[in-house]
Amino acid sequence: MFSVTVDLERGCVETCIRGFWTPDLLDDFSAALAKAIIQVRATGRAPVSLCDYSDATVQRQEVVAGFVEMMKNPAVRSRRVAVYTGRVLAKLQAERANLDHAEFRFFTDKDEARAWLFEERVEG
Repeated sequence: MFSVTVDLERGCVETCIRGFWTPDLLDDFSAALAKAIIQVRATGRAPVSLCDYSDATVQRQEVVAGFVEMMKNPAVRSRRVAVYTGRVLAKLQAERANLDHAEFRFFTDKDEARAWLFEERVEG
């Protein structure tokens, strides 16, 4: 139902979310994500996340509320989060759940998501 992989060289946590979730599955995902974020932070990097939401379905409101609550936890937060999916309803639900998180961007293409995630920003 999910996978979490870490690219320590780029400081990136890649997640893949599939199917219809339960609150227990969300707890397992949160724990796996927190572990991955710790691994990246141990390198001295601020983590970024790439989320494949292509095979996710529209979730029950209880699970969406759990995602919203999970994202309040600094242990699972990334500096930037690029989510990609071609599923319109799932994308809309994910966008609504993350309205308070400016670090999120949503894409329909993985390459566009990666480009945004790793683009160099000139602060000034």
